[in-house]
Amino acid sequence: MAPEATWKKEFERLNRKIDRLSATNEKLVLQGIKQSSQLSELNDQNKQQSQIIDKLSRTIDDLKQVIATKDARIAELEEQKNKNSTNSSKPSSTDFFNKPRPSSINKGGSSSPKKKTGGQKGHEGSTLQLKETPDAIHRCLPSQCARCALAEKCSPSFRIVDSRNVVDVSIVPQQSRYDRLQGVCPKSGLVVSGDYPQGVNAYLQYGGNLKAMVVVALSSFGMVSVSRICELMEGLCGISVSEGTVCNILSDCADRCNSLMPELKSHVIASEKAFFDETGIRVDGKVHWAHTASTEKVTLITSHPKRGVDGILAGGILKDFGGVAVHDCWGSYYHEHFKDVTHAVCGAHIDRELEGVIQNTRQQWARSMQKLLGRLYKVKSNLLKKGIGRAPDEMLDDFSRRYDRILDRAFSRNPYQEPKVMKRGRPKKGKALSLIERLRDLKDDVLRFFTDFRVPFSNNIGEKSFRLSKLKMKVAGSFRSADGGSNFCAIFSIIDTIRKNGGNAFKALAQLFNNSFSLAFLG
Repeated sequence: MAPEATWKKEFERLNRKIDRLSATNEKLVLQGIKQSSQLSELNDQNKQQSQIIDKLSRTIDDLKQVIATKDARIAELEEQKNKNSTNSSKPSSTDFFNKPRPSSINKGGSSSPKKKTGGQKGHEGSTLQLKETPDAIHRCLPSQCARCALAEKCSPSFRIVDSRNVVDVSIVPQQSRYDRLQGVCPKSGLVVSGDYPQGVNAYLQYGGNLKAMVVVALSSFGMVSVSRICELMEGLCGISVSEGTVCNILSDCADRCNSLMPELKSHVIASEKAFFDETGIRVDGKVHWAHTASTEKVTLITSHPKRGVDGILAGGILKDFGGVAVHDCWGSYYHEHFKDVTHAVCGAHIDRELEGVIQNTRQQWARSMQKLLGRLYKVKSNLLKKGIGRAPDEMLDDFSRRYDRILDRAFSRNPYQEPKVMKRGRPKKGKALSLIERLRDLKDDVLRFFTDFRVPFSNNIGEKSFRLSKLKMKVAGSFRSADGGSNFCAIFSIIDTIRKNGGNAFKALAQLFNNSFSLAFLG
């Protein structure tokens, strides 16, 4: 074949190849344009999806924060719902019918079963005593003699087979008249006059027994309202007493009791240990506070509008007190006014707070601390039974180290956390961490019952001082005035002091109205 034909044939082949490549190139260009358009659309979709993802992420973060807040609130509400007298400072009266079982410490360190009703083993019983001569004798004749005409002649010959005695009470009003006599003395020739006894001050007045019945048996001890006192006096004694008279009797009794308050204060201040507490009372629709400073022999209760330092200072005891002050962890007791006072923290309060941590957070350090306090309580009881009045130094050091190790575990379980949102004031720590800090800062006061055997484990004496005042609040609901609240506190201080010393409150207040009562029994 000629070279020219070959060259033309090759040229045509190359042109066809170029045409195919051009067509392919055009297809690739079109595909590139299409893919570029698709890529642009995908980029736009990606941007939109990224924005949606960012928005959803922020929403998720917000929802997590809301859930965390609600979880914390739910935990707080559950903790409030689970509170009772064994795991918080709530009184046992708020338990109603669901009485929880107290810990072994709060029921006296004994795991023995509940006592049976009635007198216990070793209890010295007492029974109703009969008079040698009865006040009235009733002869019980046979029923056949009831309508017999010869019953009066026959009955003296009947003999007594057996007898039964009925002891009853009859409240009979008694009116006594005092005549003041006057005459001429035959020896001196002077006109002489008699004097009325002390307490007989008016032409017509109520006697000391009646006033004591109104104050003790009905109002301040029986918790009866003023209107019902008037009804009872009319029904029981046949004496009409107005509500104003009842209020005047109570006010008079309170004035007499207030005159004895300085003597009660001096006894409390001179004691080696005293028990302090406070509780709310309703006065004229507002919350006032009854403050107590009590000992085994003396109860002193004062009323004040403030719960804190002002109310404690108004009581006039703690600032000048030189003994050991037993109380709860209320911060006002650690004010600078009382910096020189030796404090002891109520172990029963600590035990209840530990029980609350155990029930609400299941933290084992709280159980360990509870067991340690229970161990201290039992060791102290055993040492006292053996006549030992102080724990050995080696034992004190050992228990102190155990105490510190438990606190180290507690802090590691409850670390300090910075608040996520900065707010004014101190950040919330929670019940557990706040309790741990108190156990650390007040270690000496918490262990005072073990380092000083004179100090009891709990503040039970102070809390018992308020039991009848809380009952008064249940019955009356509120005192009408501040004077009503303070009058009740003064009267009940005297009544409870008398009862603590084995006296009869009714007889004592009768003496108070007759100006013959004194606190000499306190020594």
